[in-house]
Amino acid sequence: MELVSGYRDRLIAFSETMAQWYRSFQTCPKSHHDKGCLSDAFGYGPPRYPIDKACPVWILHLLDCTAPPPSAHNRLEQSDIDPADLARCEGKSVLMVTDASGLPLGFDVLPQGWAGALGGGEAAGGDGRGAVGMTQRMVKLIRRCMEAPMSGGLPRRPQTLKVNDRKLHRLLCRSERAYKALCVELSPLALGGWGPVGLQPEAGEQGPPQFSMRWPVACYCHVCKKHSFPSQLKPCVHCKAVLYCSDQCSQADWTRTPEDSSHQHWCHKLAIYMSHTAQLANLPFTFAAEVTQEDFDMEYFLKKNNLESGYWLLWSLLLRSPRYELHTGMEQSKEPISVWLAGHLEPFGPLRVESDTLLCTAPHNAPNLKSPLVCWQKYFAWRGLSLASPVAVLLSSPLSIYYIITSLVPQDFPELNILKKQSLKIHIIESYREFNSLLVFWELSVLLPQMSFELCFIGERLPPESDEQQYILQKTDGQVSLASLSLSSEQRIDKKSIRVKVYRRAYHMLQGTKPDLVIGFRPAIPLHDLWLSTLPRLQSLRVPAYFCELSEPSCEGSLQVMSSATGGALSPAHLNPFHCPLRICGGDNLLPWYSNAFIFHLVYKPAASCPVRPSLANPQPVGPAEEPIRGQSPSPVQPKLTRKERKQAARNIPRKRK
Repeated sequence: MELVSGYRDRLIAFSETMAQWYRSFQTCPKSHHDKGCLSDAFGYGPPRYPIDKACPVWILHLLDCTAPPPSAHNRLEQSDIDPADLARCEGKSVLMVTDASGLPLGFDVLPQGWAGALGGGEAAGGDGRGAVGMTQRMVKLIRRCMEAPMSGGLPRRPQTLKVNDRKLHRLLCRSERAYKALCVELSPLALGGWGPVGLQPEAGEQGPPQFSMRWPVACYCHVCKKHSFPSQLKPCVHCKAVLYCSDQCSQADWTRTPEDSSHQHWCHKLAIYMSHTAQLANLPFTFAAEVTQEDFDMEYFLKKNNLESGYWLLWSLLLRSPRYELHTGMEQSKEPISVWLAGHLEPFGPLRVESDTLLCTAPHNAPNLKSPLVCWQKYFAWRGLSLASPVAVLLSSPLSIYYIITSLVPQDFPELNILKKQSLKIHIIESYREFNSLLVFWELSVLLPQMSFELCFIGERLPPESDEQQYILQKTDGQVSLASLSLSSEQRIDKKSIRVKVYRRAYHMLQGTKPDLVIGFRPAIPLHDLWLSTLPRLQSLRVPAYFCELSEPSCEGSLQVMSSATGGALSPAHLNPFHCPLRICGGDNLLPWYSNAFIFHLVYKPAASCPVRPSLANPQPVGPAEEPIRGQSPSPVQPKLTRKERKQAARNIPRKRK
């Protein structure tokens, strides 16, 4: 059973939802005005939908289509969109309906020259046939938004409608039929632009907040991918996890072949996974109730908390920084490496207090902990941070590595004595957000000051200009900084620094020394064929390899790939106490997805089952093997001696005196 909601590119999901809604809008049943008779222009009956209680104020926006900025070209190319194709839209306009909180409900594309077709008269509001047609178009769009809101949910209507364009506002004010067809109260004044809309200000803010678009995850059917606006989605009656648009889709998924991909095979397992929802949401933060809801809106959370710069941009779909080179892993900046380094000057964005605490000052008590930290609450108390701060979102990855080193490896691989090592070489594979958040890994040197770290980032999607590059994380003049080793002399490197190396290639193509630990964040092993080559490579290295996944079904899917690729297995999924607190809403399911939610490690097949290669220490006879004599049992295979045992055996051999 394939659940990919947590791994899908949010821009692609956003585009698909917009395209599906617009197609459904264009093909929805025609109203009476299509007959061309003015008396039937607004043949809709009064809408009988309930008033939108969550946000009774809706807004009709007029947006002009302009050329995309140069900073967006790289991202458009990655999405297979030619900027030249978008040039054909220049001069056109978009009518978009949102509620007052910024939630999009629907849109329509206006042709070029629509304003000139309105005609003159009525204070330049237009009185020709173009004005009538534009009024009809607005009524049709708003009615469709009532009937099938693009953001999903039951049909509803606004109590008040506001318009941000003066010409369109005059057209609606002059049409009594529009009032009857919409059954709304029209605001007496046009907004005059994309600005404040009179919402209640947040606590501590002066005046109303600035309007901005927001985009929660749109839900769709697990089988046919139909979104919630053409039909209402319902979860499976047994597990309550997977969404379907009809009984036909539910039955088709129940009897899917092969059997291990059917919902019948997975239903009881998904029910168990759903039972962990409350456990994953049990977080000490003051904002935990908001960020763990099924319909959590990440964009609204970031906007409300002014998290619009630094590493927070890596979590947002709608926000973009003027220093777009910070997104090298996604937007492939062509700027030099030194410019990319400048994007890490303010990693925590507006969280100034947290930045000073994490990058400038040491913990308020002794850095050497008597026992490992095993939860967010103890870490925040030790670090002197407030539980009202969202900084845990950025610290989840380094704290997960710390938890693996101090709690899981000593339990799973006690023979390594990892806590007694003075240096650790860690390979971080196929983890792109982590590469763009390098400064947060300084926390490893604070939590484990007795160790020095070398972090190697390996992955095919890393920016090309970073391949074979080396960086250094160190504290200079009381401030942690990131610098290129090509620009820093070896004499200036502090012993407590963290070395960072980058290799833009698949992991099985990497040549070099053996690491102490391998870690992957959100690996999505069942979804990428490259793991069929990476897993055998890890099998040959036989080093501890841990992976942080979004959900338990992802862990179980990884087990099937691991078994087929190497014959090995996976450890049981372990709940990560340092998982990211922001819930990722699944489009076709209601499962609790969180970044770094569960941790598992690879369990390699026994070494005895692997073919033993001849070595100089234990040469193997060349030629056909001798067959055992009938009636005799074959002689037992002698175990391979270690170097120490071979030396001891050599001392015990009697020697002839001269």
